[in-house]
Amino acid sequence: MNRANVLKSLKFNFATSIFATIIAIAAFETGYLVKGALAMNLGEQDLYYIEVSTIMLTMAIIPLALKWFSRTMSKSTNLDKNAFLKLYSKMSLIRMFLLFIVLIVNIFIYYGIDYNGAMYCAIVSLGALLYSYPTGKVLDEYQNCDKTK
Repeated sequence: MNRANVLKSLKFNFATSIFATIIAIAAFETGYLVKGALAMNLGEQDLYYIEVSTIMLTMAIIPLALKWFSRTMSKSTNLDKNAFLKLYSKMSLIRMFLLFIVLIVNIFIYYGIDYNGAMYCAIVSLGALLYSYPTGKVLDEYQNCDKTK
């Protein structure tokens, strides 16, 4: 496992998550998926629970994903290069996956029940996902312990 392959794989996964998000939005905007379909089948109390759950999910997962990654990377200072690259790859994938799940859930809730708060949560999720873009500079900073100080 070398540095270039790790970054190439992570960038591909990042691009895939952005592309899947665009496809989900396009499916609703073009009419392939019906906007507000969930709201027609649920009562007001159910809609309320979904709205609150969406906000709680966003508030819990975004800080968890970002902080868990940085804490794990800061504790990995004593690993050799190969083990560090494996850990960096694994933790970056977990972070991207968690942020992607929050983003997709918020998009589906926004279009599914027409809840504007979910769009704001989706924008925050997208910002966190864009912040998590894997670059060689970040990898070098964690590997050289510059980020931990």
